[in-house]
Amino acid sequence: MLRAVTFDFWSTLFTDHRGRERERRRKDWLRAELEAIGSPPSDVRLTDALASGFEYFERVWRDEQRTPLATETLGATLATLGVRLADDAFGRTVEYFERLILDVPPEPTPGALGALPALAERYKLAVVCDTGYSPGSVLTELLARNGILEPFTYLYFSNEHGMSKPDVRVFKHTLGQLDVRAGEAAHVGDMQRTDIAGAQAAGMMAVHFVGANDRDAQRSTADLLVRHFDELPTLLGGLVCPGC
Repeated sequence: MLRAVTFDFWSTLFTDHRGRERERRRKDWLRAELEAIGSPPSDVRLTDALASGFEYFERVWRDEQRTPLATETLGATLATLGVRLADDAFGRTVEYFERLILDVPPEPTPGALGALPALAERYKLAVVCDTGYSPGSVLTELLARNGILEPFTYLYFSNEHGMSKPDVRVFKHTLGQLDVRAGEAAHVGDMQRTDIAGAQAAGMMAVHFVGANDRDAQRSTADLLVRHFDELPTLLGGLVCPGC
């Protein structure tokens, strides 16, 4: 019997079309901080440095199965430029990068606001999120602002635990918090490598949500593919737990 459902955050609970705007704002902010210390970079150098920081993040996320904090990613960006910021300016920049998501937010995925309360009546729900610049505390605020925090029993954010998907310990820790066995739970997410393969390696069922990102759909090993969020209450009811 299915007793719990966990959800990925990005391209599952939230759909984001404003990433480039946040990139532009991070660039403008960092340019101003560097100009203030007499080290104004060219636009090309600044763009390349921010891209290098993102590449550092991606490499650590994939190879070490953890997500660097904003302090680490910003440090990698500044190292590419060969500059340092004073502690107060560095801290100010980290805070701006972390909280920018609240000023330039993503949108809840269509159907999520209606489906989650209905699902919470039948299952224990949790978020399992690999964080980027924004830590779990900020993303929790984003959930609350959009009225979709209450249905969740537990929130797992990678920056708070030092582990990210597809590490099976991420899923096992979350299942422990929900007090359910792996075979009694399903994970809903959009990425084969992290969400689908990670959940299945932990013994969970996997639901591939392709409504916001379908790049992995053709190679998915998921138990179920779902395109519309409002289909979940019905389709999850048809999943058969291993050994049930």
